[in-house]
Amino acid sequence: MNHPPPHPGRLRVAVLASAWDAADWPAVLGVDDPDLVRVDSVEALAGTAADLAVAFASGEEARAVLAAFASRPGAPPLTLLTGGGEGRHPQARLMETLVRGKREWEGTFDAIEDPLVILGPDGVVVRANLSLARSLGRPISEVVRRPYLELLGEADRALGDPIADSLADGEPRTREARFAGLPQRRLVTTGVLQAGPGKPRQLVAILKDLTALEERQARTMQASHLAAIGRLAGGVAHEINTPLTAIALRSERLLKTAQDPDLRDRPALRDVPRHLKAINEDVFRCKAIIAALLDFSRSRPPQTRETDLNALAEAAVALVGYPMKLKQVDVTLRASADLPRIKADDGQLRQVIVGLLMNSLDAVEPHGHVAVETERAPGGRVRLTVSDDGPGIPAEDMDKIFTPFFTRNRAGAGTGLGLAVCHGIVTAHGGEIEVDTAAGRGTRVSLVLPISGARGER
Repeated sequence: MNHPPPHPGRLRVAVLASAWDAADWPAVLGVDDPDLVRVDSVEALAGTAADLAVAFASGEEARAVLAAFASRPGAPPLTLLTGGGEGRHPQARLMETLVRGKREWEGTFDAIEDPLVILGPDGVVVRANLSLARSLGRPISEVVRRPYLELLGEADRALGDPIADSLADGEPRTREARFAGLPQRRLVTTGVLQAGPGKPRQLVAILKDLTALEERQARTMQASHLAAIGRLAGGVAHEINTPLTAIALRSERLLKTAQDPDLRDRPALRDVPRHLKAINEDVFRCKAIIAALLDFSRSRPPQTRETDLNALAEAAVALVGYPMKLKQVDVTLRASADLPRIKADDGQLRQVIVGLLMNSLDAVEPHGHVAVETERAPGGRVRLTVSDDGPGIPAEDMDKIFTPFFTRNRAGAGTGLGLAVCHGIVTAHGGEIEVDTAAGRGTRVSLVLPISGARGER
């Protein structure tokens, strides 16, 4: 049997075995990149030009292997793993079990989203997961066997270095830290790992991104805050709606009565119809605000069905086309051709998209630009983004934009309920709203929705 020539500088290993998985052998041999050759006979194993021959054999086959190597003075060094019985060699099964366990452990280690590192007592990296390598922007091969400070950079002096403290005293701790080589503040949790009796202890350190954690906590608190406001608003709206209805009925009746010629001829009553009309208009404006409040407070789940988000975006753009034209604002739509259909309440989503477009219209100056874009998003979701070149939202207002009655428009130009209602609808669909903005560089508001349908509670 002809085999490829040996690779210079690599350990060449010839293997005779009924089970063969080349991926397992570097771990078994403790060699990073061995040159592995599989042979299918005892003669081929004894005659191969290899640095090491490995045979899994039992009974007569084991004796044949020994005889073949004894008769060949130039045969490579032999490792003979013997065992009895039919079927696969017991040591091969043991090796497979060990390698399988090693793979499962490594897979679990790398599946952890937070950067995780195991350090020796000298602070040198023994193992690190893929998340740490990605955070550092390095391949995993450049992370192991290097001092952790060389990788992470110096720790912020004000916050201290919990890893160095735990290496010094062997005590576990959880503390905030910031390292020059890692973005964002980190919540560092350390723990001592005792490798075995008489062996030096190792340190496990998890470096959780505090920015992402704080954003999730803020979203949770905001959702709870909005839910409480919604319940309060619903009760207040019902209480106010009853007297407003009575006022509206009486003002309309008085307005009809004021049309009597005998009353209109009296100078003292000449302005009454105008005042009554103003009262009636303001009452109905209040009722419109209350209707929006009630809509915000309701917990009706979406009536979902298969929906084309591109079609909803086109319909919403067409609906606001006239006011956009009046203000001489250019609006464009870029729809993804391969966007999957989603399960959603098309009426509610249309309301959200139109609301975002009207917010952008209010924000931009004449001859400004508004863009709508749809695309796939990771994790079985889709994204619809409405962006504008308006003045953006100041940082001090970002935590208020979903709060009911907060508005940056002039007095009387809006109720401040638009984004609060949009937030409720999108949350009920199991999605979320992302806002990217800064004063002076416009605003991008994205709806991120699951393809499979609603999973949230409004």
